[in-house]
Amino acid sequence: VPCAMLGRGALIKPWLPTEIKEKRNWDISSSERFDILKDFVKFGLEHWGSDQQGVNNCRRFLLEWLSFLHRYIPIGLLETVEQHMNQRPPEHMCGRDDMETLMLSPHASDW
Repeated sequence: VPCAMLGRGALIKPWLPTEIKEKRNWDISSSERFDILKDFVKFGLEHWGSDQQGVNNCRRFLLEWLSFLHRYIPIGLLETVEQHMNQRPPEHMCGRDDMETLMLSPHASDW
């Protein structure tokens, strides 16, 4: 069961294994999070191909993953350091920059 919970947490915070290994909370910036998304797309297109079907597969899985990633609340915005698994960002929460605000949005049109 602990592995399953780690996997769920990694959907929201893909850098979770690094936090556990280094025994620290990582206040990752929006540009670092965007770099992780760019890597996902790059690897997805390498795996599925860059034809229309490959792009559709990559888009489908990216949007599914983003439906989890938007739940992450940056440590700098939390009132307490520990974020619980089911804690969601408050509606209309503003990030530290425009990209972070868009990443906090639950609306797929913002992604």
